[in-house]
Amino acid sequence: MKIFYNLIFRVLVVIFFISFGNIQAQILPETPTEIDSPEVSVLNEPQTLLWLGNYGTFRLSEKFYWHAEFHFRRRENSQQLFYGDMAQIYNRHGLKYIPVKNFSATLGGVLRIDWADKDGDNFEDIVYEPRIWHEYIWTMPFERFRIYHRLRIEHRWKRGFEKGASYNFRNRWRYKFLMKIPLNKPKLQPGAFYFSPDVELIMQSGKPVVDNPFEDIRLFPTFAYIASPRVTYSAGLMYTTGQTSDSGFIYRQRWVMRFNVYFNIDLRKFDDRIPRTNILD
Repeated sequence: MKIFYNLIFRVLVVIFFISFGNIQAQILPETPTEIDSPEVSVLNEPQTLLWLGNYGTFRLSEKFYWHAEFHFRRRENSQQLFYGDMAQIYNRHGLKYIPVKNFSATLGGVLRIDWADKDGDNFEDIVYEPRIWHEYIWTMPFERFRIYHRLRIEHRWKRGFEKGASYNFRNRWRYKFLMKIPLNKPKLQPGAFYFSPDVELIMQSGKPVVDNPFEDIRLFPTFAYIASPRVTYSAGLMYTTGQTSDSGFIYRQRWVMRFNVYFNIDLRKFDDRIPRTNILD
């Protein structure tokens, strides 16, 4: 077991240095130009959004799973809060490996489709953002609740909506802490409602990231219901804030209503659950 965790640690260290290898390109010249710094930061007015999420886990073998997510996201407009205009469709897939009960590692890809919030002949209506992602989750089980630590690293290619805009590469560093605390049952089991405090810090690095490495912090208190061993529903209102891409002293705010469905299917037993039919009957 110690050998396995040492291997995981070494892999993370290698990924860290490779991903940050391009930071040298961001070092200021020996004679920096004078930059006017604002006296105070600017906090933009909050934006409201609606995120619908579908999370699937498909068991392939004893230790391997297929992870699949689909997200449908809308944002406010001048006439409607939360649900005004289309914002994003988000597909995330990956191969999950669970070597021991309380640890998992996943590697996969993402394709995000963004809808423009600007009109005009100089802007594209839709932009595609591909990513490569990997994450590592440590679970701490207790008698009545569970604690999760998640480290997710994303390598993303992002561009603006201006016609002819080029893609820029950057890395995303995400740490999430969450708990699952049953409210009406002695433990997490079918029929249990549970409360989940959820906090995630998102940092970024890369050549385009000059004075805005703090991308987001997300505070997401959630209430969920375990309908069966296979299906769970959750809902909550998330608040986020972080530096904008315009300038490091400008911060955005968002209030996001989130509704999620989680399901898991054991594909190893799929044939056993379907009644066999005889075509000659």
